[in-house]
Amino acid sequence: MKHRPPTPQPPPPQGGRGSVVKPALAQSDELLPVATEGLRGVGFGAVILAAGLSSRMVENKLLLPWTDGEPIVRHVLKAYVEARVDPIIVVTGRDAELVAARLRDFPLSCAHNPDYATGEMLSSLKAGLRALPEGLGAVFIQPGDMPCITSAVIRGLAAAHEPGWNIAPVFEGQRGHPVLLDRAYWRAMLDLSEGARPRDVLEGARDRLRLVDVDERGVVLDVDTRAAYERGLGR
Repeated sequence: MKHRPPTPQPPPPQGGRGSVVKPALAQSDELLPVATEGLRGVGFGAVILAAGLSSRMVENKLLLPWTDGEPIVRHVLKAYVEARVDPIIVVTGRDAELVAARLRDFPLSCAHNPDYATGEMLSSLKAGLRALPEGLGAVFIQPGDMPCITSAVIRGLAAAHEPGWNIAPVFEGQRGHPVLLDRAYWRAMLDLSEGARPRDVLEGARDRLRLVDVDERGVVLDVDTRAAYERGLGR
């Protein structure tokens, strides 16, 4: 599959929505920024985390119909296809065959996480990273239960990226998804021990985390409970 970077966008303006702001975080320095020489790939991929148990929803939330009747997970994938992100890896777990069947017409690959029932999000993220090809510059990390993230946000984050920097959106002071993880930090993510959090890599390299202010609430909205699902439909 040929890798196509997202459509180039001009750098975000300074000040106001879309501006890049330096994070003011008081977090540990256990993970330090790593050298980027020799790790500068071209283009962006995506890892869509669709392996969860949906324990707070009972039924599989990713397969629930969204505003137009199509499953939530299809809305997530549409944004990345529209942004021309390639390759896209969907990490499956619960109902793997059903999830894959709903996405059969999309240009993507599925990577099954055999530890989805006990491994938390980190095990799924590792499965996705391992399935990516060589040569990419960065990867979008996207929970599969956030159907309101748009291709415009994805393209804006890609435009803010430069080698050695991780990127995350912020809406009204709250950091959200997707996170654009630079290739220089993939090994740090893969080396995290059981029980660690993916965000530990970002927090440990906070001087290389670029926050992009956006005006789309979808970057902080997930559909994790029945109440959240009903509210989302009401919007």
